Amino acid sequence: MRFFASIALLLLLPALALAGEGDPLLSGDELMGLEESYCAFLDELGDLLVSRGLLSEGDLPAWRDTQLGDYFQNGGYGSILVTYMPGAIDYAREEDTLLTLHAELPCGTLELITVRRYTPQDSTLPGLMLSMNLTDAQGMPVDATWQLSATSGLFLKWDALGGTYASVGASASSEGESVYWSDQTPAQNANDPVITLSMFDARTGESLGQAYLTLRVDGEGYRLEDGALSGS
Repeated sequence: MRFFASIALLLLLPALALAGEGDPLLSGDELMGLEESYCAFLDELGDLLVSRGLLSEGDLPAWRDTQLGDYFQNGGYGSILVTYMPGAIDYAREEDTLLTLHAELPCGTLELITVRRYTPQDSTLPGLMLSMNLTDAQGMPVDATWQLSATSGLFLKWDALGGTYASVGASASSEGESVYWSDQTPAQNANDPVITLSMFDARTGESLGQAYLTLRVDGEGYRLEDGALSGS
């Protein structure tokens, strides 16, 4: 049995400034702004699916992560279609599964939101999403800026004026907005790319440390293991 649900995201947070009229896509940061409301929707929906016997309690966390991944993959194209039926999690693509990684640093904890796998030839995103957040030892947000570089590939950022994602080159800076890493389909003998994330105090410019994200070459794409992020 299959059910379909579509949600009117614009009704969830009416005060949020979204993409301008005529923009073809929503940016990753606009989707992040709606994430809290969408997660609340998933919590209620998941409980309903379990109560109706359409989803097992054990599959609930994986189902939720898959729906969040699908949200970021397809939400930028203006439509979100959620499919749920018993056993559907077994068919979920890793490219559509959201992944949250953490690294402990001397200044606090780095949280990185991305997806489990990125395949250049069929990804609906412009690249591997990198959304960063830094908190101190008390769990309070740290006002930080970021500098990203990689051993291969290019970075892209949302261009609000053009209403699209644009390449910014082999390195990228961020004041908290999402950045995307992109590369061609890897050769079988390609080296595993490593992305370096350097953090700085937004007020003083003082270095807050570095973290390293290792992408494993996996067939026609790049896969992130649970321990892919490390800090120093």
